[in-house]
Amino acid sequence: MTKENRFPRKRGQWTELSSELKYDNPWMSVTESKIINPNGGEGIYGVVHLKNLAIGIVPLDEEGNTWIVGQERFPFEGKFSWEIIAGGGPLHNNPLDSAKKELLEETGIKAQKWELIQKMDMSNSITTEQALLYVARDLSFHEKQPDETEKLEIRKLPFTELYQMVMNHEIVDSLSVAAILRLQLMQQ
Repeated sequence: MTKENRFPRKRGQWTELSSELKYDNPWMSVTESKIINPNGGEGIYGVVHLKNLAIGIVPLDEEGNTWIVGQERFPFEGKFSWEIIAGGGPLHNNPLDSAKKELLEETGIKAQKWELIQKMDMSNSITTEQALLYVARDLSFHEKQPDETEKLEIRKLPFTELYQMVMNHEIVDSLSVAAILRLQLMQQ
């Protein structure tokens, strides 16, 4: 038996009058709700529901080096972007297993030590997407196993240089910026 949506429905100080699925694919869905906002005004609210966690990984070796990937990003008209290792982890999977899989796929790196360094809501005004960021240590190197849809460049560099890339606005991807700044704070 499925749970029926009963309207109107309270969502904190918001009232949802109705909700309609507008778009659905294997990665996301979009709903549009008729609402009454906390100030009493009526309107609509669209929400993007992601079907994966955003997972980000910063691998660090004993000398303070790390690895990043570069790729073109379709939403930004093919703009090239340097980023930490990242991908989607199915909501029903263990997030750490997803992180390990992503690190191996994109770089061929396995890590013995993992630390969750940050949890984030990606853009909580329009999406339900959540992110988990890890630092991976005690690294070993293997054959990478890239997804068929990815064409990645891999770059090894000192973490200090990576931090400067964020400070110089050369890295602007939100997962990357958050993970790198968080790790920089942790190392101080």
